[in-house]
Amino acid sequence: MTARIPNFRGQRALVLHPADRNGAAIVEQLERLGTIVEMQWPAERVATAGVDVVFFDSDLGFDELFAWEAGAAGVPLVAILGSEAPGRVEWTLAQEPSAYLMKPIGSTGVFSALSIAFHNFALKRTREEALQRMADRLQLRATVLRAALALMKRHGIGDEESLQVLRTEAMRRRLTLEAVSALVLDGLWIGPEAKPRKSLPRHAGKRANSS
Repeated sequence: MTARIPNFRGQRALVLHPADRNGAAIVEQLERLGTIVEMQWPAERVATAGVDVVFFDSDLGFDELFAWEAGAAGVPLVAILGSEAPGRVEWTLAQEPSAYLMKPIGSTGVFSALSIAFHNFALKRTREEALQRMADRLQLRATVLRAALALMKRHGIGDEESLQVLRTEAMRRRLTLEAVSALVLDGLWIGPEAKPRKSLPRHAGKRANSS
């Protein structure tokens, strides 16, 4: 993935931090970058509607601060760290922030944190989407396999023949192989009505040769 620094002008930033020196420094830098800033504290059950990035004071963070489950934010998070107490660090890591700012906040640092946060968040989204596509493909393959096994059992046919039955029906219906397999598993299509092939009785060939 090519790293590109976005233009932050017009981006909407929510800063969850008390109105102290550190909070003021963050707001000042964000406004210099052209972002639209909203500052909240105290805060509880914060949502990301209408927000592009969230800065939060991890020293004061608590489980009910965000409306989403830990690690499932819909926008980049930037943690503002001061305390190195293990419990504080553990809680902060559980939120899976995309970037960090260390206290005390000076006159710089927000631009870098924003750039890193947006980049890391985009990478995370790309990985999650790739994993979901892989999971979907595996699920679809499992669906086809289960449908093929159902046809084998129902009609007494072999694995290759059952797959061919699915392919033929998919072409006939102009559906995907997975869609036809789902019909089989849902009982909406039971497969061809052809009788299962009967094998010759044992030793039948020998009797024919000996007569």
